[in-house]
Amino acid sequence: MAINPQAPALPIVAPVVTRRPPRWRWRGDRWGAGAALLTGIIALPLLAILFHLGQHSVEWGHLAGTVLTRYLTNTLILVFGVSLLVLIMGVVPAWLVTTCEFRGRRVLSWALILPLAIPTYIAAFVFYQGPEAAIPMLIQVRLRFGVEAFLLAEQIIRYGLLIVMLAAVLYPYVYLACCSAFSRQSRAVIEAARCLGDSPTRSFLRAALPMARPGIVAGVALVIMEVINDYGAVHFFGVPTLTEGVFRTWFGMGDKVAALRLAGIMMLGVAALLALEQWLRGRARYVEADAGSIPMKRLPLGGGKAALAFLVCFVPVALGFLFPVGRLVHWAGLHLLSDSEGGFPAGLALVRGFSLALATAVVVTALAALFMYAVRLRESRLRRLLGRIAGMGYATPGAVIAVGVLVVFGTLDRLELPLLPLVSGTLFVIAFAYTVRFFAIPLQLARAGLERIGKPLEEASRLLGHPPLRTFLRVDLPLLRAPLIAAGMLLFVDILKELPLTLILRPANFETLATTAYSLASEARLQACAVPALLIVAVGAIGLLVMNRWLQPPVPHD
Repeated sequence: MAINPQAPALPIVAPVVTRRPPRWRWRGDRWGAGAALLTGIIALPLLAILFHLGQHSVEWGHLAGTVLTRYLTNTLILVFGVSLLVLIMGVVPAWLVTTCEFRGRRVLSWALILPLAIPTYIAAFVFYQGPEAAIPMLIQVRLRFGVEAFLLAEQIIRYGLLIVMLAAVLYPYVYLACCSAFSRQSRAVIEAARCLGDSPTRSFLRAALPMARPGIVAGVALVIMEVINDYGAVHFFGVPTLTEGVFRTWFGMGDKVAALRLAGIMMLGVAALLALEQWLRGRARYVEADAGSIPMKRLPLGGGKAALAFLVCFVPVALGFLFPVGRLVHWAGLHLLSDSEGGFPAGLALVRGFSLALATAVVVTALAALFMYAVRLRESRLRRLLGRIAGMGYATPGAVIAVGVLVVFGTLDRLELPLLPLVSGTLFVIAFAYTVRFFAIPLQLARAGLERIGKPLEEASRLLGHPPLRTFLRVDLPLLRAPLIAAGMLLFVDILKELPLTLILRPANFETLATTAYSLASEARLQACAVPALLIVAVGAIGLLVMNRWLQPPVPHD
């Protein structure tokens, strides 16, 4: 083959050596490691409870043979009765204020959430006068029908009044969930049911109610968790439940393992409740109306129907908020005008409780925002699982978490680590317990806020060379200001109201508004306890109204 000497020489291309990126880089996984570490710390109390369940208990046999059945029965009675009542008191008013127009609807739409500002133990101080008012009737029952009929009637009145009281202050969980579900339903679905011959009531039962099932179940689940967690109200009414059993076993009998087993039963009960809901749902899927769908038009009511709708919505507010607050205001006025008890009974507790709640709320909200950003930075099944584990404390009663925290710090004390004795028995322990208990609140609101922001702004910041932390501080954090402020406010209110966890873990001579109100009521000083109780209610009401303004934007209706 002839070679042309004048042909241009071919360029010599050097081979390009490509390096495979490492499969795992520590620099890129710092956020994941931090999220895993925080999840492990938060989960320590729950893991401690599960670890100690198999240890030997001295009093467990006696406990199981005598009072365990009573604890379980009382808890189930309260759960069933309160769940039934909150469905009636929450679903029907939510449907009326969302889909109907009547005089007073706008005021009632936000007034219906106010009972949530009243802790159950404060409402118990007011409602406990019911059994006392029934004493003349009970005396007549005893004279006519004997002692057994008297005891049965007294128990029915006490349990029934406790169920009504718990439902009256807890129904807003269901109400808020139903309002959110009903407001997002499309008019086309309801009108289709009406065109098929269904009446307004039948279309509500057959179309609107099944579509709102996820929200209803979520609200009822929160109510059940609050009922299981309650200590002050059941103790005041003399109805021993599993939570009170934890207090009695730990502090009365001194058996840590038996108390942990009771706590484990409570955790299994909550897990079984969530699993049952998933099983009942099956493969059913629920979709919301898209942004382009036409919202439902409010049906104008007049005459007797408007009066009936107003009455149905007003009764829960009167029972759960107006009556307790009215009694507390009356007692507080009598106390402040009385010369028999000078001084302000909640002055130091006010400062301590507010300081602890505010500092914890700020720190926990910041941690939750960073945690959710770490999950979002490199989404994976593992990081989503870490988010679920970190939020499990909200589904666990406060008494259970308190027992787990005591076990964790007791174990650490025995290790004789340096500087740890300076931490045990201080406010750090109770702040850590608050973090475990309420971490899910800022976590969920931070997740919702990040989903609204979207990723294009973060990607633009990263393309400009900013590292993840600077991107979070300069891009995400300013846009998350509203949801994080709302989360901090909710967290502040919940910490201020928390009673079982605070009673167990508070340092010596440390009182909050919740423990002060409970202690004064336990000493039958109801007029004095009304002052800190009203402060708790006022802070809770303000926080709820601000939260409702943020979480419930006005829905357009044509």
